[in-house]
Amino acid sequence: MADLAQPLPQSSVTNSTALQVSRAHVLKDIVGGLAGVPGIRGSLLVTPDGLVITAELAARSQVEALAALGATLGRELEVGAHRLGRGTFRMAFFAGESGTLFVGGSRVGFLILVGDRNADAATVRRALARAIDRLQR
Repeated sequence: MADLAQPLPQSSVTNSTALQVSRAHVLKDIVGGLAGVPGIRGSLLVTPDGLVITAELAARSQVEALAALGATLGRELEVGAHRLGRGTFRMAFFAGESGTLFVGGSRVGFLILVGDRNADAATVRRALARAIDRLQR
């Protein structure tokens, strides 16, 4: 008969899953935390090929289209910076009539922020830089 008082051995699958859940939670916290930046409507983290890792966007947002656009811009900026000898791509800012788009590069992928037309670029850049630093850890 089995001794019910004996603890069960820990499985490496359980430990690995706990680590992955923890990392996923951190990524969601980073992306979700950007919602508090004045003028930011939403944010998403995507892989270099445009797959969504996590997103905090309005329900009506076209998540896949934003992910594809952000990844394409980020990848082109990375390649262009390298080609021009400008070092590693860190972030870019795009403005149009309907709003702003910020793209930041990290080892995880690209962090994309969608903002209002009058979002303060300096404030958003500082918040994006802090978020990218957290992603690098």
